Amino acid sequence: MSFEAKDYSISDVLNKAVFDIPRNQRRYVWKKEHWEDLFEDLIFSIDQKKPHFLGSVVLKENGKKDSLSYYTIIDGQQRLTTIILLLIALMKHFNERSLDNDFMGTISYIRSKNTRNQDIEILNSDFHLSLKSLIEGIINIQDRKCTISAFVDSHLLSKSRDKEIGDAIKKFYFLIRDDLEKYENADDRLRDIRAALLDMTVVKIVSSTDEDSYTIFEILNARGQELESYELLKNYIMRYIQPIERRDDAKSQWEDMEKSISTAMNKFIKHYATHRFGDTKDKYNSPYEAIQKKTRGQNISALFDDIKLKSEYYLKIIKPSKGPGGNCTDIEYLVFNFFRVKRFEQFRPILLSLIHQYELQKISRENYEKILTYIYNFFVCYTIIGEEKSNKLEDVVFKYARLLEESYTDKLLFEFAKSIKDKMPGYDWFLNSFKNVGWSNHFDLYKGEKTRSEYKLF
Repeated sequence: MSFEAKDYSISDVLNKAVFDIPRNQRRYVWKKEHWEDLFEDLIFSIDQKKPHFLGSVVLKENGKKDSLSYYTIIDGQQRLTTIILLLIALMKHFNERSLDNDFMGTISYIRSKNTRNQDIEILNSDFHLSLKSLIEGIINIQDRKCTISAFVDSHLLSKSRDKEIGDAIKKFYFLIRDDLEKYENADDRLRDIRAALLDMTVVKIVSSTDEDSYTIFEILNARGQELESYELLKNYIMRYIQPIERRDDAKSQWEDMEKSISTAMNKFIKHYATHRFGDTKDKYNSPYEAIQKKTRGQNISALFDDIKLKSEYYLKIIKPSKGPGGNCTDIEYLVFNFFRVKRFEQFRPILLSLIHQYELQKISRENYEKILTYIYNFFVCYTIIGEEKSNKLEDVVFKYARLLEESYTDKLLFEFAKSIKDKMPGYDWFLNSFKNVGWSNHFDLYKGEKTRSEYKLF
């Protein structure tokens, strides 16, 4: 199998090239959240003065004709299509602002010209025929006052097939407009956005045969090869941590953290994300995505320091020890070890917040030990005796883990205690549940009806 894989900027990828989307590829499926994410990454790359990495594209080389290189897209259709749609939205703004030189200078990234002076659209699809119509439409636009909706709608050849394509152009147009409104020199800002888009980098993987192309695609998309959240987070931190000189030490410290927490790393990152940012389960695809979206490459050194610190707290929770060289007080050991044995993990984000506030001396030792004991007693009553499901407590954990970490007060601690107390059903429920507690089979003390009758409470 022979192929070439190199880093290229988007401007290099689109230069003197024509890409065909084969019929067997799925339609364009990106939605609002994908467009917003890409635009946020684009703006972030401007602020950081660092090109955004867009991933990889897998192409089959179809040869060269009249100075143009022809490819079939095997993987990367969604990204390349989105780039073209974003360029169309940029050109609409250039047109409205009478920036004709910039408008004309962008054409070569959506349509190529061969040595026979023929114009050929850079991206072609037998399914999304509106792509060609929209590219031709923006290049030949005359009315500077034409609204974006009117422009898009007049060039959609199939609203059922191409709705997402039209919606993407409109969304990008308004995202650009909203960004430009923040700047006094909006024309230069518009040029900066285009430059950042064309400077985005991809790994372009080119093969000369269909067989090799699809083999590469299968390798890149093999099931079970996806990185875990903690692995993605490590890469993210090492990429953005400042100063760069700290990177080697950070890698070593991360490896030490992995060795300590071991197989619980994924759970730690999950609980850390909840501890810091509250409800992440329904808003993000993974704990890594939650952390990445909340931080956007900003203050990553502080983020790493916080993760390291909280990993030490987490170690107390999952591997408690006491005595000389131990990591817990007597009360901590009693509670954390009990939770470890009973596999009660639901409150770990809360515990991270409580330990941190105690270390910061915002919680007195008395209140800290009281709340740990309170949680312990609650768990015994609610989960062991009452056999209630711990997932019913998610709303409390999502709310108070973040609040206790960010805005601790004794009043807030009391509110948290009351919120879990309110989850407890009434006395009759507790009494009936207690009556249903069975006899232990681990001790001879409870064997035999005569002996049991002496110890029976109800």
